Amino acid sequence: MSGEGSASGVKRKRRNTRSQTAAQEQPGAPVLREISYRDAGIPHGQSERLVDSPLLRFEVGSYEYMKFGALKKVRLLESRRIDWELVRRLGQVERVQELLGDKFRWAVECEWPQYLELTMEFHSTFIYRHPGGFDQPDVVSFALGKQVHNMSLMQFAEATGLYSAEEVRSEEFRGLLRQVLRDPAEACVVKEDLARFWHTIAISPFSSNLVASDIRDPVYRFVHKILCSTLIGKHEGDKVNQHSLFCLMCMVERRPANLASILAWSLARPKKGGDTARLYGGPYITMLAANLGVFAEFPADRMTEGPAPSLMELRSLQLARIVTFTEPLAWTEILSAPPSPGPTAEGAATTTIPERYQVPLQRHQLPAREYPFRQPRPEPLTLEGLYDRVEQVRHEMQLGFQGLYDHFQLQLLPALQPQQGGPAGGEEEHSSGDA
Repeated sequence: MSGEGSASGVKRKRRNTRSQTAAQEQPGAPVLREISYRDAGIPHGQSERLVDSPLLRFEVGSYEYMKFGALKKVRLLESRRIDWELVRRLGQVERVQELLGDKFRWAVECEWPQYLELTMEFHSTFIYRHPGGFDQPDVVSFALGKQVHNMSLMQFAEATGLYSAEEVRSEEFRGLLRQVLRDPAEACVVKEDLARFWHTIAISPFSSNLVASDIRDPVYRFVHKILCSTLIGKHEGDKVNQHSLFCLMCMVERRPANLASILAWSLARPKKGGDTARLYGGPYITMLAANLGVFAEFPADRMTEGPAPSLMELRSLQLARIVTFTEPLAWTEILSAPPSPGPTAEGAATTTIPERYQVPLQRHQLPAREYPFRQPRPEPLTLEGLYDRVEQVRHEMQLGFQGLYDHFQLQLLPALQPQQGGPAGGEEEHSSGDA
């Protein structure tokens, strides 16, 4: 009986599927997005506990509350800036400056402090709704100082201080490369572009597990390491991800990039917990909060200050095989190993699939197996056969000794002289004796 309840008259409630649960975790409409707080918390700066901050008193069970619960024990990343005095000792200062350009150089030299409460609030509420978007009013959405902000990419670029108001309204700003997407889009690149670029700078084939030590030029490795400790914010050591490779491609190929889109793309990366995990972007969040007037209501001197930006250490560059250990200090040699053949579009997509997930070949697609022929079985050993074998060996030894004696012109001993008829005569004598 369709459309009727059960016999008890109470309809059983259906469980939510995983997709429905994920949809419920996301906040509602971006323009009307509101963040609920369970209480005002302890006044700003009067408690040393992070959970007591009024900026982080999210409603229990909300999207922001769940995200903050996963991040509250993660420490902040210490940004590492360029030590230009060390670069001058190594040489190629002009090349590094030219490679970075004005925008990237300003971004990686950010000296703003970072604060734990602000960084936690931002990462707990930040949503990158339209990757690669530009004009949408809700490309990014976040809260700072308990104020919800929905911004287009132009507004976010101006609010971060990366671009001025005149720059974001120019046609050149619209054409800046934004990020990597699966499908071609305006001012975006695809993974095949990264595979082509990686083939030109590295000694290993393009895959999902790239490492910076495979980059041939030590200057490129140096710039990549600086990016990972500032704008990209990675704490995984030698690994190369799409974000850092995209930035390096824009620098090397002289293709202007949109740093606001790169920053939003990096901040939206999934955060992992654990002892080695770090929250990144703290200096840029401080700069964003200052431009939005957050410190007027929540003074910075009452917040918990995180690690201050410091210079990239020489020891770290030496361990990464960027700088030599011996004096005088110098860049390591450019790796001379020839690059592997560049992958095609289909090959680049295939190499990124782990082997355990690839579709196995069918039986008729496998090469035919070749089986060796079985060796014939030896004849069974008998007493007569053993006697014949001994006689054959004795006859061969007599012939060998006779050849040696003839060579040295000696007379063969009577015991070593071959019998008449050789082994055949012995067989006749043996058989007559048996008879």
